[in-house]
Amino acid sequence: MNGEPLSLSGFPGPRAGQPFARAFLVALVIETVIALVLVRFDHGHTIIEGLQRKPMVAHLVTLPRPPVPVPPRPIHKLPPPPPEPRPVIHHRPVPLPIPVKRPPPAIQKPTPPPPPRPSPARAAQAVNRYAVMVRTRIQAGLVVPRSVMALGMSGRTTVSFELMPNGRLLWVRVAHSSGFGLIDRASLAAVRAVSYPPFTKSMPHHAVIFRVRVGLNGHRDRY
Repeated sequence: MNGEPLSLSGFPGPRAGQPFARAFLVALVIETVIALVLVRFDHGHTIIEGLQRKPMVAHLVTLPRPPVPVPPRPIHKLPPPPPEPRPVIHHRPVPLPIPVKRPPPAIQKPTPPPPPRPSPARAAQAVNRYAVMVRTRIQAGLVVPRSVMALGMSGRTTVSFELMPNGRLLWVRVAHSSGFGLIDRASLAAVRAVSYPPFTKSMPHHAVIFRVRVGLNGHRDRY
C-alpha cells in the first residue's frame, strides 16, 4: 500500500489535489441514500393507507381440544345359542292284522253226468206222442170267427212251428193254407195261445220242428 485513501466503492479516492471530485462523490452517495429512504417511506405510506382503507378484521377462533382417546371396550363374546330341541316323534305301534276267518270251502256236489241220449227210434216215438198231445191242445184252443160259422166254411191249415226243450215257442208259420185266410189266421193264433210243456226225457235235448193240421169241418168248429 502506498497509503492512498480508499473510496467508498473500494477504489482509490481522489488525491489531495482533487477536492472537487471528492465533494461530487460524497454528494452522489448522500443523494442516493435519500432517494432510497424516500422510496421506502413512500412505499410504506402507501401500504399504511391501503390498510386504513381496508381494515383487516381478525377473528379469534378457539380450537377445540383434541378428543381424549377412549379405550376400546372389551368385546364379550356371547355364548352360542343352545341347539333347538328336536321334536319328539311318537311312533304308534302298527296294529297287527286281524286274521280273517275264511269259511270252509263249500263242498261241491259232483255234477251228475248228462242223461244218456235216447235211441233214435225211442226219440221218434216220444216226439210223435208229444205232437199228438200238442195238436189236441191247439185244436181245443182254436177260436172260430162267427162269420166263418155263419157261412159254413170248412178247411184245414197245416202249420209248422219250433219248440225249445223247455216248451218255449220260437216261431210259427203256415205250411199249407186251407184256402181261407180267416181259417189260416185262426190256426196261427191258436198255436201262439197254447202253453207247451217241457220235453220228456226220451225226447231230444234240442229244438224240434213240429207240423200239425188244424181246421174246421162244415158247421162244426173242429174236426
